[in-house]
Amino acid sequence: MRDDQLRMIFTCCHPALSPPARTALTLRLLGGLEVAEIARAYLVPESTVFQRIVRAKKKIRDADISYRVPGAAELPDRLTSVLTVLYLIFNEGYASTSGELLRTDLCLEAVRLARELAELMPDEPEALGPLALLLLTEARRPARVGPAGELVVLADQDRSLWNHRLIAEGHELVRRCLRRDRPGPYQLQAAINAVQPTARPPTGPRCSPCTTNCCGTPPPRSSR
Repeated sequence: MRDDQLRMIFTCCHPALSPPARTALTLRLLGGLEVAEIARAYLVPESTVFQRIVRAKKKIRDADISYRVPGAAELPDRLTSVLTVLYLIFNEGYASTSGELLRTDLCLEAVRLARELAELMPDEPEALGPLALLLLTEARRPARVGPAGELVVLADQDRSLWNHRLIAEGHELVRRCLRRDRPGPYQLQAAINAVQPTARPPTGPRCSPCTTNCCGTPPPRSSR
């Protein structure tokens, strides 16, 4: 694992911790997110996130859990939590909790880490799915904010401002995932995003019952 930040994220997403605790701890320590931002991502009170982090640190201390970089055979058990961390870092950048509408630094860092992850696990479709999803979403970021600093919804965006190189790369990754026929929630979201530029965005809930039934629990929150 050549990237130091990704190595630390895999290390922090320790399987001895519950998934909500390990992702909250990792987002706070390594993801650059505050407790309020993590709470918004999970749609829970800040006190809940704070307690998750406190309990995670206590368990690490009481169980004497060592922060050892996992080996290749241990990565799959931590992958789901790592994907959640990258996904939520990007979402906070793309739809900031406070202040500016966008935090470009978080968006770019999430994309960079997703690229590193895809290179690390090239045979894992659900590692490619988040990269495709983030690229397709990042491609629209230049058109997301208007000249007066206002939010521009997808249907009203100037598509000439989109990064079509990233869109093409995202489409190719989606095709690779489809050929492998091992669907997962991030791949499904990426496939939906891949067809959105050709039509008005769908209305209604962001995750339909069909999505949940086909691919299990969806990622915590998505942004347009």
